[in-house]
Amino acid sequence: MKVAVIGSGPAGIYASLELAKNNKVILVEKEERLGGTCVLYGCIPSKAMLHPIHLASELEKLGKSIVFDLGELRKLGQEASFRLSKGVKYMLEDNGVEVIYGVASLRSGQLNVNNETLQADYIVLATGTYREVVKGIIYSEDLPYLDKDFQSVVIVGGDVGGVEFGWMLRKLGKEVVLIDKQSSLLPYLDKEVSNAITNYFSKIGVKLYLNRSVKEMKEREVVLDNGERLTADVVYMTFGRKPSIQGFEEVNHNPFVTVDEYLRTSISNVFAAGDIIGTHTAHEAMYAGKVAAINVMGGKKVFNKQGIPKVVYTHPTIAYVGNMEGKCAKINLAKIGRAITEKETDGFLKICVKDDKIVGAQAFMKDAEEVISLISFLIRYNIKVSEIKDYVAPHPSYIEAITELLSRL
Repeated sequence: MKVAVIGSGPAGIYASLELAKNNKVILVEKEERLGGTCVLYGCIPSKAMLHPIHLASELEKLGKSIVFDLGELRKLGQEASFRLSKGVKYMLEDNGVEVIYGVASLRSGQLNVNNETLQADYIVLATGTYREVVKGIIYSEDLPYLDKDFQSVVIVGGDVGGVEFGWMLRKLGKEVVLIDKQSSLLPYLDKEVSNAITNYFSKIGVKLYLNRSVKEMKEREVVLDNGERLTADVVYMTFGRKPSIQGFEEVNHNPFVTVDEYLRTSISNVFAAGDIIGTHTAHEAMYAGKVAAINVMGGKKVFNKQGIPKVVYTHPTIAYVGNMEGKCAKINLAKIGRAITEKETDGFLKICVKDDKIVGAQAFMKDAEEVISLISFLIRYNIKVSEIKDYVAPHPSYIEAITELLSRL
């Protein structure tokens, strides 16, 4: 069987690797480098840039200081991106995946690449999202590559990208203004968590303009809906990515590609995975790519969204999973031994339980990623709270926040 995978982001990579175990796989990529938005512009270069600031923040708690400049961080981001992109290329080659660079489209059931017909029994659409670029506007994904330093910045968008970069740039000593139309940062989180994050950003000196819409954006100026003008050395926009359906409009979409529980689209031999179906995280896209591949090969694996964690890489870190409903309880890090030893007592963990199961949790704390990941596992595999209470966590550790909290429920 011959399968064409369109797009080399996380979904496309993992679909290709799974399919290549027993099939002929051709991966089509329109960019010059492999890896998709995550590797080239998003999660990989941004986390490489954020990591030193995490270290500096931890040392700050211990009374020490270390200073990084934006140029150093950009270099780290670019190095990580190029290394991972090359790694993707070698990994695909080692697994027998043929890579074709070009633009793909589907017309009347025929797959075309670079204006030539490509024969394939099945197609996995993993084209991700794209940005409509407006001249003079700088976007968050430009930050690792734009060779321009600045002292003041206006960030338009309090989404994950805006929060991460806003935190990083403020920790670098920049004057940061963050604008969002919502009344708090990350308002889809539990109100207590969202408010805590919002207050923290104000505390570290980020000037927030919330409940405000942007009327006009320029290279160094933003005009708000009330006519107020905000100026800075540079203006960044963090939101506005759209699903990349160009060339595949025959597949049902609104605006993301519509799929069933097996990730099959409206066209029987076309599956879709990743941000094109609205997953929005790389790890969810990887999982979706594997699920789509398994089902292309005749499987009946359901795309299970339960218990998939989300992480925002500030310090303290923000992480969350599931739904905040049922009986909820909170524990402050000031009551956790490990947090006290490391002077990381800012923040808290909140867990919600229903019918003897954890249904949701949100954390704004040191090591939130690891703590929420463990809770995600408990949620995904339907482990009862009564069983979890017999779990012995290492001491001292941040994981103890889970066992301490559940002992009170």
